[in-house]
Amino acid sequence: MHLYGLIIGIAIVIGIDYFSRHNHLFPKSKETFFILGLIVSAIIGARAYHVIDQWSFYSQNLVLIPQTWRGGLGIFGGLIGGLIFTTIFCKFYNINLLSLADLITPILPLCQTVGRFGNFINRENPIWWLEALLDFSLFLIIFKFPKNPTAKYLIGYGLIRFFTEFFRTDTWVLNSVKIGQIISTIFFFSGIILFLCQSRPKASPSPTVN
Repeated sequence: MHLYGLIIGIAIVIGIDYFSRHNHLFPKSKETFFILGLIVSAIIGARAYHVIDQWSFYSQNLVLIPQTWRGGLGIFGGLIGGLIFTTIFCKFYNINLLSLADLITPILPLCQTVGRFGNFINRENPIWWLEALLDFSLFLIIFKFPKNPTAKYLIGYGLIRFFTEFFRTDTWVLNSVKIGQIISTIFFFSGIILFLCQSRPKASPSPTVN
């Protein structure tokens, strides 16, 4: 196995182990299907993001598109692909989407930290070490303050990627605008809105009149 693939595999195993130990929303009989579906959809989304970004190259080398072991997985595409599958899964099995997201997002920054070492193996943009450090810091923050993990992840990772995109030269640019920073901004404000909604005091029930 290529070392890049091994590192990504380790990150996936860490995520699976954490989710399996904390899942209380649905039985083990559905857990395997969910995990496999999430992994496949995330990998497809991550690869699609990269291929679209580098379409001028892949349009001339179609045979290389499925060769993910060579590198080329866009984390934003992976997150979007995973979100699409998770939304469909929750809709089909009548599960609260945010509750399920809250089981996944606490471990995501650690998985991403491990995954960034794959960029080092592939000798990709050296900014990998900075994002790995920031991702690990986000993991520690969510671990220390576990309330509202999805909101904190969206805010934190949105800030991380918006900042690191300034130093990246291998990122998707459209009309001089970095797509990563657009998505980062969406993540950040979505997280802010979610955090404010979750922090809003619940209305007390109206007293009954006898």
